[in-house]
Amino acid sequence: MASTAVFLTPVEEEKADRDCLLTVLVNVSGVPCALAKRHPVCLALKHNGVVHFLAAFIHMTSANIDLPQHIKSGVLVPLEMSSKMMI
Repeated sequence: MASTAVFLTPVEEEKADRDCLLTVLVNVSGVPCALAKRHPVCLALKHNGVVHFLAAFIHMTSANIDLPQHIKSGVLVPLEMSSKMMI
């Protein structure tokens, strides 16, 4: 049986990387997939420019984990400690 290599375009790779980050957040936080994009962790990461798993998330340092903030009721608030622990 012969195997076939599958190559992704740069756009497909970027979408897969974004989807990977969302999948990790859903699996770790336990929130339903439909609500994941509104979860404080997802909002804080997006606000701080972390939208890719391989390109950004896995390279986060402890300093990066302490910084995330998200907008809640129109005000920029720091991420709660329990959410930081998930990251």
